[in-house]
Amino acid sequence: MDAASTGMEIAHTHRSKEHVFLPLAHEADKSKGMTCFVHLGLNMLSPSMLRILRWLESHPSSLESAWDVPRSLSLEGIADGIGVVRSALFQPMSTLEEKELLFTRQAHVLGGGRRKRKVSHITEEGRNYVLQKSDETIASRHDSSVKIFGQAPTYTSLIGREKESEQLLEYVNERKQIHLRGLPGIGKSTLARSLAETVAKEGMEVRWAGIDAYTDVSMLMQRFGFETTIMYDASNYASIFTDQQETVVIIDDIQAVSERHKEAFSQFFSSLKELNIPTILIGREPQPFAIEGPVVSLGPLETKQAIQLLGEEMEGEKRTEIAERLGGHPLAILMYDDSTPLPEESDDVRAYVEQVVLGDVSADVHTAIPPFLMLPFPVPAERMINPEDVSLLDEHALLRWIPNDLSMEMQHLVRNVCRSNLTEGELDKLHLESIEHWSQHSDSFSAIAELHHRIQRKEEDIGSVLSQQATVLMHERSGSFATLLDEAVSIQPTDVNLIALATQHALNRAELDIAKEYISQAENDPRIEHLRLQIAHFEGKKGSIESFEQSYETIEDSDEKLRLQLSVLSRAIDDLVGETPSEQLTLLDRMIQNITPPDEPSIRQIVLTSIVVMKHSIALHKGDFSEATFLRDQLISIATEHDTLVQFLSAKASLVEAKPNTMEFALTIKDVERISEQLKQPLFKASLQLLLCESLVETEPFRAQHIHSTLDIAMIESMDSVTANRLVARWWALRSQLEPQQKVSSIREAILRFRLSGCPNRARYLSKQLHQSM
Repeated sequence: MDAASTGMEIAHTHRSKEHVFLPLAHEADKSKGMTCFVHLGLNMLSPSMLRILRWLESHPSSLESAWDVPRSLSLEGIADGIGVVRSALFQPMSTLEEKELLFTRQAHVLGGGRRKRKVSHITEEGRNYVLQKSDETIASRHDSSVKIFGQAPTYTSLIGREKESEQLLEYVNERKQIHLRGLPGIGKSTLARSLAETVAKEGMEVRWAGIDAYTDVSMLMQRFGFETTIMYDASNYASIFTDQQETVVIIDDIQAVSERHKEAFSQFFSSLKELNIPTILIGREPQPFAIEGPVVSLGPLETKQAIQLLGEEMEGEKRTEIAERLGGHPLAILMYDDSTPLPEESDDVRAYVEQVVLGDVSADVHTAIPPFLMLPFPVPAERMINPEDVSLLDEHALLRWIPNDLSMEMQHLVRNVCRSNLTEGELDKLHLESIEHWSQHSDSFSAIAELHHRIQRKEEDIGSVLSQQATVLMHERSGSFATLLDEAVSIQPTDVNLIALATQHALNRAELDIAKEYISQAENDPRIEHLRLQIAHFEGKKGSIESFEQSYETIEDSDEKLRLQLSVLSRAIDDLVGETPSEQLTLLDRMIQNITPPDEPSIRQIVLTSIVVMKHSIALHKGDFSEATFLRDQLISIATEHDTLVQFLSAKASLVEAKPNTMEFALTIKDVERISEQLKQPLFKASLQLLLCESLVETEPFRAQHIHSTLDIAMIESMDSVTANRLVARWWALRSQLEPQQKVSSIREAILRFRLSGCPNRARYLSKQLHQSM
């Protein structure tokens, strides 16, 4: 019997209803090798209904019984996903539910607070219907196979913008650095996301990230999705793209870059431009960067395009009136609600938001808004003062979501309007409430938020509060802490302790010009003399070691004097490179002789051991191997030959003494490799591995490269000590020899690292190599 002529009853079950039997007409289309199902009465679904079904169909059926579901299944997420005003969904979704193509239920929405919200799922018949319509081009959706990484927003069908799309694509193909500009909510990110989908489907890779005032270039790379070693030369991060020429870089909200990080971002953008990496810089005026490149400016949508945001179900004249009254501004249209009166004029979107959108909402919404206005950056919804308010504001289209981490913030247009109406007293009260909230948490994210509000309140003791948090934040959130310090110094420019902290942090980040700018605000103040000496040493000025020697002679605190003596000597010895003038070695010998070990036995033993280690390094540098052996024997007399330090020094000496291309050298390499694998002390282990690489780089580069690749440099860097930083500098110097394609960027990074760790001679030696390479 022909199935096409037979009415069939198919049992359909879903969570919200009992078994329902729907008559279907169905036929076998043998020419296509598939069965096409056509619901009676479903062949006339509107384009909006099909877009809704396609959006829901992209979610797995396993979510139908899940306790937690993504926001993309809520009414707000669906509206964002298909690019229409929320009110435009009511009628088509009701129709789709009546036709058993979708069903709704209550569920917890991830990032939407604790309260359950209404979510929608597509039924099996709905999936079949979408499959039947798979050859139609309407409402094309995101292809999950394309390579789009980072924080790209949800892909939605682009409405209008044909001219701007063509311009963007042309500039990308020409590998330009493009400035995409426009008012908040005008559709810049939507346009860029559409372009990202287009180029990704053509085989290119897209890296997308957003910026806020507490973002530095290192954090930007993390948001792109890269796992990379921290680089002190911001322009070097662009070298990651050297082997990724088929990549488009998109950076959103560049107007938010802080003054503290502006120069570093400029260097990074310039390096991307030099590499011909097509880049889109999204932001509103004024943009902080004067980098040359084509500008694409977005204005309002034309009426015939803007009405599409309102859906097809609304009567035509009403759609036109709404679009015209709202000036074709996409965000204003998406915030429209049937119960909201329209403005008289079309030229003042700000007034519409203030007087109409916000003027007509409930008291609960007005009460919920203020804490969101104070966010310095997007935060996870559950970390808000009252997480339940997230869903309330989301229902009114007042929030802007950051993909992947479920973070959100107030729509910038709404935030700007609302904050401008707050009095100083109201702002201060909100800052206090935010401080109270964030201070209840002990993580670094909360600390940055809390300190932001304290600085904005201009608290008098902010310097001491920042100092208390410095150790953790300098390491865990270096870029954000730098912004905080910069904001604090601008508010309290005469606080010498605050200036010293900001200067030290800038030096820790190898940002010499910024450090010099800070320290210039406290000229001739003796409390920061040690920082001036650090800057002089960083710059490699002649006589800086002598200056240190003179400086610590005036220090009355014996413990502080000893600490400085050992630190300066350690750096100076590690800085020995090539043939060293005899007067410099004499100076080092004299400085060692001037050390007075303390009387306390345990500390005295540590100091004496440190002196022996330093003398041993000098002996090896001079080639006095008998003296080195004598010094190791001294250590063995108080320890054993199996002591970790003795093993390390013995292995180091055997490598330095062995002559390349000999049988003895080969045996020594093998023996030192064995010892390095056995060592548990991470700095000793890394130092030996680097010494092995340095010994092999000329004769056995592949073996050297293997050892270099096994070094856990991220772990060494996390130790956050000057010794560790010098090891990291050596790692970068070796990388310049082992990876020729990264030679210039690696040398530049090594130079900065050596300068930062007080090794100007090594930095000068590498600078000569850099000039030769270029």
